[in-house]
Amino acid sequence: MNPPRRRLALLPTPLQRFAGMYLKRDDLTGFGLAGAKARALEYLLGDALARGADVLVTGGSPASNFVAGAALAASVCGMECEVLVSGTAGEQAPATLDLVRCSGAKVHLTGADRTELDKLIGERAAHLRDHGRTPYAIPRGGATPVGALGFSHAAQELAAQLAFDEAIVVLPVGSGASIAGLLVGRAAIAAKWRVYGVSVSRPLPQIRSEILGLVARMGHEGVAGWELIDATGPADDQDVRTMLAALRADGVLVDAKYGTKTLAAAARLRAATRTPLVLWHTGGLPAALDLLARAAT
Repeated sequence: MNPPRRRLALLPTPLQRFAGMYLKRDDLTGFGLAGAKARALEYLLGDALARGADVLVTGGSPASNFVAGAALAASVCGMECEVLVSGTAGEQAPATLDLVRCSGAKVHLTGADRTELDKLIGERAAHLRDHGRTPYAIPRGGATPVGALGFSHAAQELAAQLAFDEAIVVLPVGSGASIAGLLVGRAAIAAKWRVYGVSVSRPLPQIRSEILGLVARMGHEGVAGWELIDATGPADDQDVRTMLAALRADGVLVDAKYGTKTLAAAARLRAATRTPLVLWHTGGLPAALDLLARAAT
């Protein structure tokens, strides 16, 4: 059975040689600035449309690439969208929040901590339902079994591009949906990859539990051959240097939250093994431009 899907991204994304490894270019999915989030949104919007939803309800931080992509996807699919934002936008709204507003979405500045958003999203969806609407609620980062299907199917895409069976695959981890999907997709095609997730925002015990829970909800148990790397913490001068090195040597632009942390982890792994390594570049271009501005001062 094929799940409903609304095509948004330009797939497959390229796989190129990069700094002694391979780079999977999901920064080039071609849907707004959503990057890899476009993969999840294809299935989330497909499911929403199949259920007859007329309004998408989701949330995240002001700098969330997912909410910007979700707002744009809702507009393209002829749906309304409401976005619940943690904290406040500040005096200078990030480009992601501008994208949300330019997509026609209604923005709710909640003032709440981001950990409270999933609860608030559910409450807002219930309110809309009580008033005759048909909402489709999406938690932060699209971390649902449906959202994880994007990376589950991406495993087959990567396998078709690789000329070897064994590999190390490194990708950033925020909500956990991408790595959960990749682990399920890897199992489905019996790929021999070892997967490393670089956690950029949540403590390892918490995100490990969330990943395994999502994998279980997708119908799989006991996935092996994967590890998490702790890369939480704010951007520092080393992140700026890492970004500039990738930009000047290969013309690749990475951000400080996902990109530079994952690139540094991948470089350490590559130095310790002869196994081919694939670094999954998930996007984050709005934040990357912010890092460029910091580097230029």
